[in-house]
Amino acid sequence: MDITEQFDIKATPARVFMALTRQVASWWGAPYLYTKLAKGLTLEPRLGGRFYETWGTGQGRLWGTVTQIRKNEWLEITGNLGMKGAVQGTICFTLEPKGDHTVVTLIHHAIGQISEETRSGYTIGWKDLLGVRLKAFVEEGTKYGVGHKPPSGIHSN
Repeated sequence: MDITEQFDIKATPARVFMALTRQVASWWGAPYLYTKLAKGLTLEPRLGGRFYETWGTGQGRLWGTVTQIRKNEWLEITGNLGMKGAVQGTICFTLEPKGDHTVVTLIHHAIGQISEETRSGYTIGWKDLLGVRLKAFVEEGTKYGVGHKPPSGIHSN
């Protein structure tokens, strides 16, 4: 599976990077969590840091590990990234300043048993997560993340 998308966000790369890393639970939520039990989503913004979902009482799911990071410029996470079965993937976010905006480029590569339905779902999901939710959080402070209602037209799992 190969997905590449670009999104324009009216903010500095530093602000977008902060939202991508330290504030991921504010904009990433249902239906893009492994389970309805999710109580939190954490990304540790350091080499080897974990990207994981918590369900309470020490339970949860590891989505991936930070394999490359350069503050305010790029972030790469490697793991199953929420996919079921024998799948391994990498997502890379690059941030490029453009005037008073930041162009966020997402590249998501994955190998394994990936159906066309899954590929299509991830393509649609990234457009919603980054193009709607992250953008709304960074530009307006609107939260669609863990514990918040998704934007109109998106149904939780």
